[in-house]
Amino acid sequence: MTSILVPEDLDLRTLPRLGVRSRFAHKDSFGRVTVLGGAPEYGGALALAAKAAYRVGAGVVTAMGHSSSRSHVAALVPEATWSDWPARLVRRLSSSHFLAFGPGLGQGLAGHDYAREAGSLPGPQLWDADALNILARLGPGLLKSGATRIFTPHPGEAARLLDCSSAAVQENRPAAIQALAERYGGIWILKGESTLLWEGRELRRCPWGNPGMATGGSGDVLTGVIVGLWAQGLAAWEAAQLGVAVHARAGDRAAARLGEASVLAGDLIEELPMVLQELDQS
Repeated sequence: MTSILVPEDLDLRTLPRLGVRSRFAHKDSFGRVTVLGGAPEYGGALALAAKAAYRVGAGVVTAMGHSSSRSHVAALVPEATWSDWPARLVRRLSSSHFLAFGPGLGQGLAGHDYAREAGSLPGPQLWDADALNILARLGPGLLKSGATRIFTPHPGEAARLLDCSSAAVQENRPAAIQALAERYGGIWILKGESTLLWEGRELRRCPWGNPGMATGGSGDVLTGVIVGLWAQGLAAWEAAQLGVAVHARAGDRAAARLGEASVLAGDLIEELPMVLQELDQS
């Protein structure tokens, strides 16, 4: 393993920024996102990720899930287009689509089949939630293509990916995130208190966030935020840094308004526009 680095804090003054929108822009100017997940009983996760991607500015967002999840998406984010789980992803995704893979996916046979196919697709991908649990089960050989990938595990998922305990991950988070990248490649975001980001050369730490964000769906919102920013033209590492910062600061705003105990994942989405405006003015 490479020597373990000391993380450098993300800084508002140097965070990547989205460009000014052209008055002649149209929806395809801001990218196409497909969020794949939404197994039975988990449609809410799919809907949260899709809404977050839209809220940070993605042009077109498609929610791809089990048919039973369609009502969740229709209720929470009617702007999203819908696709039932297809027989094969390649028939529905082009290399220009940004794939957010995992919110509410479940660990059934369909999820395993999609993981095998996604690992061979060339387009940009973010892997989260049960996509990571399936990757841990099937191993790094699953990632056959040279696609640019961002991975967003929490400590439990990281432990499964490294075949160790969550306590071992938490004991040395910088070492854990570098070990993940060495085993699987790609850009990594290790969620939790002081979220870490690693892209092979630079190690960053998020100085924002609070315990109120430890609630179901918060990670799905992060997935949508990052992929929504990425689809608008940022590089993967830029989208990862900006996405983590925006998500954490939205959580801080929600906690200040509601109290940490009362924060819901949807509250983070409602704060995203204000955080983006603050960044534009900073």
